[in-house]
Amino acid sequence: MKELLTTKSLLKLCLVGFIVLPFFGCSQESEDVLEEWKNDGWSYVITHGEKGSFARTGTLQSKKARAVEASWLENGNRETKLYQQTSHYFVVLRFIRDNKNEFVIVMKKRK
Repeated sequence: MKELLTTKSLLKLCLVGFIVLPFFGCSQESEDVLEEWKNDGWSYVITHGEKGSFARTGTLQSKKARAVEASWLENGNRETKLYQQTSHYFVVLRFIRDNKNEFVIVMKKRK
């Protein structure tokens, strides 16, 4: 008689669960993303737009550009602000919300 879960198949199942489950776990908070960048040496500058739960994220940064543009959506209106990269590099962390609005967190790091 065949066993349903042999040791080998149980090990494979656990391994798949270990790899796949983090992608379907609790959603990440913007503060968690912010902390990851802080741990990498970036400093918080400002948040533009209304913070809230978000569906996906994006990142805008360039070490070659003279400036980085932050843009976000509030009530269907796009707002923008330009950050000159003279003494610091800037990164714009974009958070796309469920309601189609966006907010951005701007971070900087000395060149």
